[in-house]
Amino acid sequence: MLFAESGLDDADEQDVFPIPAGARELDIRPAVREEWLLAVPAFALCRDDCQGFCATCGADRNTGACPCAPSTDPRWAGLRDPRSADA
Repeated sequence: MLFAESGLDDADEQDVFPIPAGARELDIRPAVREEWLLAVPAFALCRDDCQGFCATCGADRNTGACPCAPSTDPRWAGLRDPRSADA
């Protein structure tokens, strides 16, 4: 993260926050918010080995297996057996 005067060539980069000409105060809230959002995990877990809930039926997968059949995306089928893929 970099703060630079407005009008500099580096100001076009994403990590550069412009400082308005003649500014006496600098609002760092947008920069801090961006850094905080990048540092926070996407999903909060109760513990590292948490398996979460089943996305289909909502069963707690930490207490046992859910009755749902595992779903697979057909777009990934070619990676299951690379020998059967067309060359």
